[in-house]
Amino acid sequence: MIVSNGIDIVSVSSLEKVSNYKKIFTSNEMEYFDSHKSIQTKSGVYAAKEAVLKSLGVALNVYSLLLIEVVHINYKPFLKFYGELNEYIKKEGLEFSLSISHDEDYAIASVICYKVN
Repeated sequence: MIVSNGIDIVSVSSLEKVSNYKKIFTSNEMEYFDSHKSIQTKSGVYAAKEAVLKSLGVALNVYSLLLIEVVHINYKPFLKFYGELNEYIKKEGLEFSLSISHDEDYAIASVICYKVN
């Protein structure tokens, strides 16, 4: 059953101004960016993290963005969670579907939240 959805759009130029990506992206994501160097890719991952929080209906400062990780398997993005956010998602029986897209100037992510229990 679909519980909610979240969507976020990011101006690529706004992410270019970030001085410390380690506050936003996990070490695994940073490794992925080493082979996918475009700022649009980073912007899409950032949009995905914000879309997750919106799908949960929480303020963007409730959970650290480092508790959300976007992983790619055969070019398809999936979500992985850590810490107290992972515990909450397991307790609530939630699963997520993620789609990311970008062009030269903007990145967008859409998350659908499902209840599986």
